[in-house]
Amino acid sequence: MVTKNVGIDLGYGFVKATDGDKEYVFPSVVGSGRDLKYRSELSRPLQSQGLDSLVVTLEGRKYFVGELAIRQSEIASRSLDQNRVEDKNTRVLLYTTLALFSQWEQQSFNIVTGLPTAYYSSYRDAWVNSLHGSQTVRFMSGGEEKERTISIEKVRVVPQPFGTLYDRVLNNIGNVVDTDLTRLTVGIVDVGFKTSDFAVSDGLEYIERLSSSTPTGLSSAYGMIADRLREEFRINKENYELDEIINKGQIRIAGKPYDISNIKREAFERVAAKIITELESLWDYRSMDVILLTGGGGQALSEYLLPRFNNAFLVEGSQSANTRGYLKLANNIFRNE
Repeated sequence: MVTKNVGIDLGYGFVKATDGDKEYVFPSVVGSGRDLKYRSELSRPLQSQGLDSLVVTLEGRKYFVGELAIRQSEIASRSLDQNRVEDKNTRVLLYTTLALFSQWEQQSFNIVTGLPTAYYSSYRDAWVNSLHGSQTVRFMSGGEEKERTISIEKVRVVPQPFGTLYDRVLNNIGNVVDTDLTRLTVGIVDVGFKTSDFAVSDGLEYIERLSSSTPTGLSSAYGMIADRLREEFRINKENYELDEIINKGQIRIAGKPYDISNIKREAFERVAAKIITELESLWDYRSMDVILLTGGGGQALSEYLLPRFNNAFLVEGSQSANTRGYLKLANNIFRNE
């Protein structure tokens, strides 16, 4: 049995993961599961893609995950506790992700993942220790139920934004290819759903005193948008129901589309301005050789953030940059252990 290396980013908004061959992205939403009494025969081909119909039974409890939780669960939650060890949603999302990559009834993994910079020192060791071992899950994707025994062999947890740095420095097999970046002072701004993480690397050394997290992220903008929708349209939306609305810049009410692009722009501008203020209280950005803007929120807010810093740029594929870097680091360190 071959042990797979996997990079996993358990984000507050979305789970992102890759093993180098496949990449998965799905909402970090977990809800109560049950037996669905009827599924339309016409909907089955649509659900055969797998990520739209994730069901996991873990420790005797059934959960709907991702899009299925949003559609079908009476009680669904997007929140992940900062203490990943005690958070049930985290374990459900983790084992759902590993089950997607499992090829055999028994599958072992080495994983690299990250923690927000503010929580890294406090929770890293407990998180690593809690991950080792085996877990049997029943897993359904696209209507086919399977049982998997998943073993986690080796684990490395890094400050979350460093995944983007490793993505830039390493190639797919884990060799250093950008030696210039390894010598520079690099600031990383990772805007996520619930938090924004700021990290500094000086010659690849993590500079803890200049690294921090803030509770300002895309969820702050989602909250503002939800308030405006309630005021203007008398409609209530949970944050996990807003993804498609915000991406399209419109909401449909009674079959009629309403443009919300101005509401979205105002919310994004306010959140970006707050992130800039928080960043400037931590860094003198001129002391950085380069600033990497990353994360799904980084991409969403880039047009408001980048003009403030003339040494910053948005990394390519920013939503999954941490995940790619985690895998590249796994390929580097686990081949020598």
